[in-house]
Amino acid sequence: MIRFPLLLIVIVVRMKAQQEPAPAVGTTLPQPLPFSHRAHTQLGLKCSECHKGAAQGPAAGIPPESLCMNCHRTVKAQSPAIVTLAGFLKRSEPVPWARLYRLPDFVFFSHKRHIGKAQIACSTCHAEVAQQDALLKEKSISMQSCMACHDKRKANNNCDTCHTVHPA
Repeated sequence: MIRFPLLLIVIVVRMKAQQEPAPAVGTTLPQPLPFSHRAHTQLGLKCSECHKGAAQGPAAGIPPESLCMNCHRTVKAQSPAIVTLAGFLKRSEPVPWARLYRLPDFVFFSHKRHIGKAQIACSTCHAEVAQQDALLKEKSISMQSCMACHDKRKANNNCDTCHTVHPA
């Protein structure tokens, strides 16, 4: 008698796991401050200069306000957005950015393994963020899209590849 409810739970969990993590592809979210990846990459900045965690560990991370203010103490320092950014730094509060690319907690993903070991470009998963003035979720990060990429690259597609914590 316990088998049917257990089987039903497994089926529902598996179906849920294969869905696109919110928000949907094609979505942009309101942000607390305007930020243009395009403007920053046109100045010659690379993804890894701001998202330092990508090369060093599992999460790329959102840059700390202090990193932004290294330049913005003088560059556009009087613009309303930079004044607001400086206020966050002064109050030791992180900017409450709305994340577009967030995997479920039961998925382990290491940027270091993908960028460092596998030499996969940021744009493979995040599309051409470097060309965006407002961040838009252009690519799927669903289980199917990850597995298709693993198949294409002949990478391990066993369950424990993504559903077990690995060293960075």
